Amino acid sequence: MSTNTEIIRKIIAEFPNLQNEKKTLEGKHEMTLREAIRALYPTLRDMKKRGFTTREIAEKLKEYGINIKPTTFSKYMNEAEQDAILKRNRVRIAKSPLRARKPASQPASSANVHAPAATSEAK
Repeated sequence: MSTNTEIIRKIIAEFPNLQNEKKTLEGKHEMTLREAIRALYPTLRDMKKRGFTTREIAEKLKEYGINIKPTTFSKYMNEAEQDAILKRNRVRIAKSPLRARKPASQPASSANVHAPAATSEAK
């Protein structure tokens, strides 16, 4: 099966704007604990900066119906932090000016440096 350029242009125009329903907070749908912690990550990170312990945050989440063990909470927070770091690095790389690469120039004399020397026995 083949496709045409019109379809490809349409995909390129529309796909970047698509959002996965589970990754947004719009609407009402179930979320896993991992998804919930990732969605709450900035708020929870700020709580930790203000001095709340992992246990205290887990207890506070339990008051809102999010039953998570402190160890699981720490694991998911660490994963969210790693994702945030990777995202920041990707943005930095994308925004950094591309360095112009200069072709490696070799002196003409170095071209035959590794060539074996001709011996009189070869004649």
